[in-house]
Amino acid sequence: MKKILSRTFLLFVFSTIGMANGAYADAAFAVTGEQLDYQIPAGWKLASIAGAPDGAFHAEYVPSDEDIRSWRKGYLLIKRMPYPSADVMDDIRKGKTRFNELVLAQHMHAANASCSGKNSQMTARVSTFNGIPFAVSGGFCDRYGAAAPYGEGAFVAFAEGRDYFFQIQYGWRPGSEQDAKNNLPWRIPPAQAASYLNSLKAMTLCGGQQQAACKIDYLR
Repeated sequence: MKKILSRTFLLFVFSTIGMANGAYADAAFAVTGEQLDYQIPAGWKLASIAGAPDGAFHAEYVPSDEDIRSWRKGYLLIKRMPYPSADVMDDIRKGKTRFNELVLAQHMHAANASCSGKNSQMTARVSTFNGIPFAVSGGFCDRYGAAAPYGEGAFVAFAEGRDYFFQIQYGWRPGSEQDAKNNLPWRIPPAQAASYLNSLKAMTLCGGQQQAACKIDYLR
């Protein structure tokens, strides 16, 4: 059972969670169905959105004075994905493990493999915020290619909705060699870290049946 689940699940995870920059924000569209409601950080812009308005999609945000291809100050990914087949979900339930924990574990494994330097990872935690089950972790890779010469860190969360599951990722990149020596081991100022984590805790579900109307607007 474990081998079958592992193969099926890995195929599902890597086909749905692979992250790539999408269309630019001038191709934005109105999203329908269950969504996450969240507060965009002040002074940030929608830099990229791609997917289906009524299905899987992802949106990326960066500070208004930065580019999605070369950001430094901050990054936010919101990704909506369909659950795997009923058979896969049944196998997961039989294993007595939460779906979001499994997805997070596979994501963190892939993050470790993609880091060409030292990858430090945070302890994964499972919490419920506003009735939504979250699995949360994060880490810092000190060598992440030309776009992040001083490394890149992230908080990563997977949240279970009723109709979809969601990936939320806040990223940061030290702007200089000196910055990379500060706020060890994660290289993020405490106030910025607290702001990102508090944003996760404040998220709610919206847009689905018997859910509140969404305040988030991908057309703005």
